[in-house]
Amino acid sequence: MTPLLEVKALTKHFVISRDMRGRPLETLHAVDSVSFFVNPGEVFGLVGESGCGKTTVGKMICGMLEPTAGEIWFDGRDITGASAAERRRLATQIQFIFQDPYGSLNPRMTVRQALTEPLIINKLTPRAGADARVNELLDYVGLSKQHKDRYPHEFSGGQRQRIGIARALALKPRFLVCDEPVSALDVSVQAQVLNLLSDLKDELGLTYIFIAHGLNVIQHLSDRVAVMYLGRMMELAPKETIYKNPQCPYTRVLISAIPIPDPEAKRSRIILKGDMPSPINPPPGCRFAGRCYMAGPECADIEPELREREHGHFAACLYT
Repeated sequence: MTPLLEVKALTKHFVISRDMRGRPLETLHAVDSVSFFVNPGEVFGLVGESGCGKTTVGKMICGMLEPTAGEIWFDGRDITGASAAERRRLATQIQFIFQDPYGSLNPRMTVRQALTEPLIINKLTPRAGADARVNELLDYVGLSKQHKDRYPHEFSGGQRQRIGIARALALKPRFLVCDEPVSALDVSVQAQVLNLLSDLKDELGLTYIFIAHGLNVIQHLSDRVAVMYLGRMMELAPKETIYKNPQCPYTRVLISAIPIPDPEAKRSRIILKGDMPSPINPPPGCRFAGRCYMAGPECADIEPELREREHGHFAACLYT
């Protein structure tokens, strides 16, 4: 199967201070040499704690950030550094669902205006016929056409996220980057939105990158899961493999943190010590070594490669 999306050695560094001659003094290493692919119709889960670079990866794929290095291929074409005109055409294929369902909507625009705007800008629907498309989008996400003349503050968090999903679907994309779309919602509403995304995937033939903090959120949605830490890919495997046989110690930590809805169930929780190192000055060797319960002397000096342990299962660790 030919991948719909492929990223190769994707890297993003932000210069945060310069000297008087404009030369970089401090550089934030947000993403370092991340590679993966996503097949058509697949849900690719991207997991890691805050600051690991997962949202930056999503924004580079959607063209909101320019990569420092690496390549992004979509549907067999290299879209790295695409021009503004090319990016506008790609917007009909790749869309982004934001984490904050309130901050991503213009408070001065009604739902009708928010959903009509991308249709008019991209000349996909004449203004006279846009209303029918708005009704269709609202129906997709479980809202009524009576909602279209309301403003964002008149909706609940879950309803606002449904509007954000409808806006992402307006241009009939094939690929969606979902940036923690349920992290700001109540647990019961999270399940509703996850079920909605699953239904839309099947109904519209969509492909997702689903970004999340924890492995529990994407356990029932993703086909393959990648784990990131401090800008690096730590493990990548099919969902069943990564939950049953994790190879990277950091993945094991995340799995041990998944809540179990049984107060009497026995579990072995792995507690991390210390904080994530600064991405401005990442440590040499394995970036997780300073917090890893399995770390040995070599980990501080040797950076482990992401190598294949079994078919489709990649991990970066010297000791597993």
